[in-house]
Amino acid sequence: MKKALGLGLIVGIFFALFVLFQNYLGATAFYIAAVAMAMFAVIGPFGDYLKVAIAMLVGIVVGLASMIILALSFPLPPDNLLYVAIVSGVALFLLVVLSVTGLRIDAMFLGWAACLAALYPTYMADAASLATAAVPATVGVTVSLMVGLVMSLLVIKIAMAANR
Repeated sequence: MKKALGLGLIVGIFFALFVLFQNYLGATAFYIAAVAMAMFAVIGPFGDYLKVAIAMLVGIVVGLASMIILALSFPLPPDNLLYVAIVSGVALFLLVVLSVTGLRIDAMFLGWAACLAALYPTYMADAASLATAAVPATVGVTVSLMVGLVMSLLVIKIAMAANR
């Protein structure tokens, strides 16, 4: 029980520090880490976290590429809803195809959706500003998801220690 409490305290402090320093990390969407933590906790204590992390990074790259393609090759907002649907559909189809390699589709979808959630408002407000905002936002999403992964590993250890 002492080990579970200690690990729980570490998780709480780690997440609080992440929220405190989120602007310095470029991770303004700290809630993404909480979503990742919940998803990874579902994987369980014996899941292949490395494969899931790689799949998540693949999803982030596909999300970033789809936003760049959307901004460079198609009409800009507000006359772009059809193009957003087409690019999103192609990106998700690509993720499904990549899932046959053994990567987890849910982790790729999480990475893709998190990247789009970070970049889409900037694209809608000022597509030209994606040139400077895309990389920091993508780094922030990646950091958020990796923090979620680390926290979920700690939560799984807490659960295993508490159930002994």
